[in-house]
Amino acid sequence: MGCHYLTSPVFGRPEAAAAKKLWVCVSGPDKIKAAARPLLESTSQGIIDFGEEAGAANVVKLAGNFMIQASMEMMAEAYTLAEKYKVDRTKVADFFGSTLFNAPIFKTYGKMIAEKDYSQIGFTAQLGYKDARLVHSMAQQSQTPMPFVSVVHNRLLSALAKGWNGRDWAEAISRGVTDDAGIE
Repeated sequence: MGCHYLTSPVFGRPEAAAAKKLWVCVSGPDKIKAAARPLLESTSQGIIDFGEEAGAANVVKLAGNFMIQASMEMMAEAYTLAEKYKVDRTKVADFFGSTLFNAPIFKTYGKMIAEKDYSQIGFTAQLGYKDARLVHSMAQQSQTPMPFVSVVHNRLLSALAKGWNGRDWAEAISRGVTDDAGIE
């Protein structure tokens, strides 16, 4: 019968999976994608096909996780700057999350970062670092300059050095920013 390889990484936190709101990236042989479709549809709100090269969806997943990490770094820096100037960081996050950056990443992670509420661990710092390390390596291998990859890679490496491996990646990034700024 033989074996086939299908790549189907997902985007979404655990609560999105429970609500069947994941976004699934898929790549691999068309016949295998068709066979897997009912299972993938059972947990997702959408499946996006990235072709027959099995590894293509993995590239998309790593690129997406890098974009999330870079966004979290940006939010943490902006909200920390606001806090340093005695502007309510939660109000700043609410403003941006409902206007210029009205998107799930800025609403979900923005709220967590602004409120410094990391009680729900959806993706650990250890896993975030693994992805940052892989993207950093891919950028080097493909000779693709990606300066922000170095920022998030180093931020997450610092979090691991502090023993924050099992904490949410948003906390690892945000606490790194606030610690650097001298804020508790």
